[in-house]
Amino acid sequence: MDEEVLRVVDADKPAFEEARLAVDVVCAGDSITGWNNFGSVWNWPYPTYPEFLQDLCRPLELRVVDGGIAGELSEYGLAHVKRYLGMFPNSRIFVIGFGTNDLGTWPDLERTSREVIHNLDGMVTAVREAEKQTILFNIPPVREGSFPPTMVDDARRKRDYHNGRLREYCQQGNVPLVDIHCCLHDEHFGDELHPNRTGAEIIAGAVFETLRSIM
Repeated sequence: MDEEVLRVVDADKPAFEEARLAVDVVCAGDSITGWNNFGSVWNWPYPTYPEFLQDLCRPLELRVVDGGIAGELSEYGLAHVKRYLGMFPNSRIFVIGFGTNDLGTWPDLERTSREVIHNLDGMVTAVREAEKQTILFNIPPVREGSFPPTMVDDARRKRDYHNGRLREYCQQGNVPLVDIHCCLHDEHFGDELHPNRTGAEIIAGAVFETLRSIM
């Protein structure tokens, strides 16, 4: 098995129709996951973790699909997850990551965090009802060198608060959670918010360890 990661941007290509039935791991999220709304992968500004997760999953004979949508808010995540449940009927695991754009959009931190977790819970429920497994990951840090100290402090505060609430939700609901926040540092970013190749590889490695533990 030497296939590359499948991407939903290629859904109109003939090879996709057969390949989608062999997908085991569905990655859904915002631009931390993928840029499928940007068109061909050659137009994507940075590589994303599903590409490297596929490499790690190859010895296990697992096929990975990248369903990330750049700029997406968590309120639209359930619609994507439901679409992917139909598109990849033989999948077994959904890796889901939303919330970064929500925190950057809405000023009320506590309300925003509650809404993100509520939306994630809807996605987890949909996946469970389809008798599949969910893995969540938390919100990564920003590249602190790109911001003044006051903005760095605000970003830390928001992420610490939300990631703490997300950890509590996952513990209470027995949902596997990957802590990508603790793994990434300034040198792992291509711009203010998006991991570079090394950062994407780090995320893939962290996700893979959790994925392997629940297989």
